[in-house]
Order: sequence, then structure tokens, then C-alpha cells
Amino acid sequence: MRRRRHKYDLYIVIFLAIFTLGYFIYNHASSESRGVENYSEALESYKSCDYETAYQKFGKVPSGSSLKKPALFRQARCATNLDNKELAIKKYNRIVRSGSKSTIAPISEYNMAVLMFDTKDKRAKKHFKRIIKKFPTSDYAIASEYYLGLIELENLPKSEKRQAKAKERASIYFKNYIEKSPDGRFAINAVDEILKLDTKLNNYNNLLIAKAYYANGDYEKARDFLNKTTLAESWSDFAKNEYKLGNKDKGNYYTELGLKQHAFNTEPNDVYEVIDSYIAAYPTRKDGITKLVSLGAGSTGADYISYLNCNEVVASNVKEACYRTLYEKYPNGQFSADSLYNLFITKYLQKKYYDAQRLGFLHLKKFPNVKSSPAVTYFMGKIAYKLKHYENANSYYRKVLAKYPDTYYAYRANYNLFKEDGVLPFGELNDKPVVFPYKKSLDKNLVVKLAYLKDYDLVEELCKKDKFIQSWVAYEKGNYTISAVLARNAMDELEMKPSFEDLRWRLVYPTHYYEIVDKVKGDNNPIILESIIKEESHFNPDAKSSVGAIGLMQLMPATYNEVVTKHKIPSNPDKVTANITAGSYYYTSLKRMLGSKDLYAISAYNGGIGSVSNWFSKLIYSDTDEFVEQIPYPETKNYVKKVLRTYWVYGNVY
Repeated sequence: MRRRRHKYDLYIVIFLAIFTLGYFIYNHASSESRGVENYSEALESYKSCDYETAYQKFGKVPSGSSLKKPALFRQARCATNLDNKELAIKKYNRIVRSGSKSTIAPISEYNMAVLMFDTKDKRAKKHFKRIIKKFPTSDYAIASEYYLGLIELENLPKSEKRQAKAKERASIYFKNYIEKSPDGRFAINAVDEILKLDTKLNNYNNLLIAKAYYANGDYEKARDFLNKTTLAESWSDFAKNEYKLGNKDKGNYYTELGLKQHAFNTEPNDVYEVIDSYIAAYPTRKDGITKLVSLGAGSTGADYISYLNCNEVVASNVKEACYRTLYEKYPNGQFSADSLYNLFITKYLQKKYYDAQRLGFLHLKKFPNVKSSPAVTYFMGKIAYKLKHYENANSYYRKVLAKYPDTYYAYRANYNLFKEDGVLPFGELNDKPVVFPYKKSLDKNLVVKLAYLKDYDLVEELCKKDKFIQSWVAYEKGNYTISAVLARNAMDELEMKPSFEDLRWRLVYPTHYYEIVDKVKGDNNPIILESIIKEESHFNPDAKSSVGAIGLMQLMPATYNEVVTKHKIPSNPDKVTANITAGSYYYTSLKRMLGSKDLYAISAYNGGIGSVSNWFSKLIYSDTDEFVEQIPYPETKNYVKKVLRTYWVYGNVY
């Protein structure tokens, strides 16, 4: 009997456990489902500025939902918009007190601290300090420095000694803010507060203030504070500021003086920026570079000037000597990898394959992952093939495809592996939409859920430092040019590139206007035309270049009008279709005149058909690679590589 009762009790325990677990799962699933529904409805009210209704609806998101904290955040925003700051503070405080480690925690605490500051709540100081301690690298920590400076000045003690210390602390906070964010929204306010303190400013303080004015576009005031610094310490800032004011002669004066006497003390990137501005002040690049070379600068910047000079040299023997001198003089400088690459490619083009191979081995060992690494790896494969080491050649080509998959040289390596030189491997693109770039996020997929619910503003705020997410938000808001540029920059910053299935590639290479391209392509490869649009205008239909080229395909007005008239293209009402159609016809005409080769047509699209025809007779080449590497115009050479790289990536992604 006891055994039966014991067995019966055990069944009851098991049943209750299963029932409890089932109820928990059901309740959680129900909470999540109701949370999504309520949050979605509330967001619609919020977007239509009905904050009263939105507040109530956000309040209906269940506590068990993963959207509860975003709902509290949105309630706080509603309360702020309804000018109920105390209620907003309470909502933010619930998020902060929950000890949440999600991305919503720092912005919630910062917003709460700002509202506390506005309402004279003394707790603001504690929270600003906590933000700096807990999230030191965040934008909220930087902004907290500014508010802490204001708090120090808000209730100054009566004692002169204590008052002086409070002002000193405030000054430090303001200077910290300016130093970390000279172009920040509070930078000029921080400057005003420092100046109100009426304390003596040293060279560094004056330079800091000048940098804030410069970053915010007030070059006259920047000059006033630069004049209170020493030239040795801030010559590059003097030069940059004068160039911005349009005073080329003064800018050149400071540049020449600085390069001769003070450049050793200056950050290299500042020196390079000044050098670029100096060159731009001359009628031609060559004039500016020649003048800089004559200065004989012997410190920071001398290697950059030498590098620019080598790039301008045309004669191959002089060019080779120039790069060799540069590499030997600055073997570990910023431009040594590119100098060594230029020596390597020169030897290859001279068919001195063993000399080139020796330089290639050195480059790959010394510079394993720099901008020129894909090119060196690819041409090491070409050299191995020339020397009849076929397996070794294929090994190099496979390495390019594996390590540098999104480069022009991956495109070329693919050709050499499959012996299809001159044949475009991709003919059309499959339709794949741009979607949120991550399948998972680090905060239990909260950001992914908010993206699914189209809460773009909150996603943007929570992910300020993720350029891919910022790109996606810009895309969803219709800012396609900004989106493409942000995504491109983000992908360039990745040392290891993801597989082409990764969703981020679609942001870098979206297929805007492809439907139109496919309709008007004629005999052209539509992916090539799409690639030209991406590289020419970044999908901006209103783009206009400095020389007057217009539209998505950046045609010169005379060329555009000639093509439109010849082919009777209606320019209204759809200027986008007209521009793409004209571009397609123009590309077709270039291609027909250049042996139906896309490579030559792409070259002519940038460099002009006359130039390309001239290169046929002047350049000595035996294959595609030798032709491209010898294109005399650096801009056209880079353009060809960019368009074919873009074509290659489009084909792989779509």
C-alpha cells in the first residue's frame, strides 16, 4: 500500500512539474506575442505624434516580454514630449535599476541624468559620473563630461578657495569634452563656458579652443585663438585654417615654414593633410609637388612628398630609381609597402621574373596584409606560371580568392584558375532584398526585434558605432547614397572579409535601379552598367561632379545631349531612366569602337576614347594585366579596377 501511495505521489509531482513548465512556456510565448502586437501598435501612435495614446499602449507590453525595456524607454520619450519630466525619469529609472546589460542601459541612464539636470535634481551628478565609469568609451560618457562641468558651476560655494577649485574642476571637464569631441554638439558651448571663467589660458588651451572653432566651421575665431599659440606647436593648424579661409598664399607660407622647421613635432596625418592642401593650391598637381620637392624637407612629410613625386614620374627607368631610393631611405615608413610593390611590378613588366619574385617574397613577408598585398600575391602567381610552376601558380591564385575575395585581383585570379580570360563570368543578378545586416545581436536579439518592428530611430540610437546598422537605417529611410558609403567604409575597415552570403554585402552593393538597367542594357552586360552607376554616383540621381558630369552615370552635358538626340530618348518625366539609357548607349558606342572589349570600354568611360586608342600604340603589353598596370592615368587605372571589382562582388553576392 505504501509503495502504491509513494508511486502515486511521484506521478503527481511529475504531472505538476510538467504542467508548471508548460504553463511557463505558454505564458512566455503569450507574453512575447502580446508584446510584439502592443509595441507595434504603440509605435504607430508614437510616429504620428499621438504621445498620450502611445504612452498607454507601450504600457500594455507585458513584463515577461523582451520588448518591455524598449517599451519603458518609449514611455519615457512620450512623457518627455508631453513635458512630464518627472514621469520620464521614473520610466528611465526602472531600466537603470533593473541592472540591464543591454544596449538600452547607457542611453537610458544618460537621458535620465539629463532630465535630472534640467529639473535641478542633485542625483544627476552621481549618474553622469557612473556613466563615465561604466561606459567610458561611449558618446554618453563624453557628453557627461560637459554636464559635470555645468553642475560644478551651478552651485558655487561661498568660500573663494572652494570656488576656485570648483571652477578648476569645471574647466577640466569642459576641456576633456572638447579634446574628445571638438566637433560635438556641446563643443562651442564648452568653449563659451571656459571663456566665461576668465582664467589664464596656456598655448594648449588656446589651441584646443581653436580646434573646436575649426571643427565647427568658424575659421575667423579659430584664427584668433591660433594667434595666441606658438607657431612651432600649431603650424599645421595655421595652414589648414588659412586654406579653409581661402588664403592660399598664407596657407602655403605656413606649410613651407612648418615643413622646414617644425614638422618633426607634428602628427604625420596632419602633415599629410597640409601637404595635400598645398598641392591643391597650385594650378597642377605636378607644380605643387615640384615646389615641395625643392623645399628639401628633411622631417615628417618628406617621405610623403617623395612618394607623391614618384607617382608623377612617367619614364619607367626614372620611376624605378625613384621608388628604390624612397624604399631604401624609409624602409619602415608609411609608404614603404607601396614603394616596394612598385619596384616589384616594374620588374615584372620588364619580364625580370626572378628579380620580381625576390621582391615579392620580401613584400609578402614584411607586409602580409596591406593595400598592395592582393596585387603582389596575384602577380606572384603569374610569375610562378611564367616559370612553369603551375601548381604553385594556382596556389597563389587560390590564396587571393580566399584571403582577398572582394578585390579586383580576386576577379583576375578567378580568370587565371579557370582559363576564361576575356569572358565575363556573370551575366545577370538574382533579386535579393536588402535586409537587416545581422541575424543575431549581442543583447539577446533585442536590436533584431526592434529592426523587425521598424523602430528605426531606436535602433539607430542603440547602435551608433555600428556603421552597417547605421547604413541599414539610412537605407530604410531612403537615403541610399549615405547608406552605400557607410556600408562601404565599414566593410573596408574589416580585416577579415565575411563570405559573400553575409547580409552586410547587400548594403555595400545594393541593386538600386537594376530593373531599369536590365531593361535598357541593349547588348551590354547589365552588371557592368550597375557597377559603373555605383562607382560614378553612389546611386545619387542628382549627382554633379566638379567638371559638370551629371546623373547616375555621370555623363557630361554635351555627351548626354548628343546621345539623347541621336537615339531620341525622352528625357521627361523620368530623368533617371533617361540618364541610364543614355549611359548604356554611350557605353555601347565606346565598346564597338574598341573591339567589343569591356575592359577598354570601361577605361574609355573614364579616360576618354582618344586616350585609350593612344595607349594601344604606346604601351607594350601581352595580356590584360600588363595593359591595366601600365595605364598612364592613375585615376583611370584605379577606376578600371574599382568597376571590375564591383562587377565581381555583385556577381558573387547576387
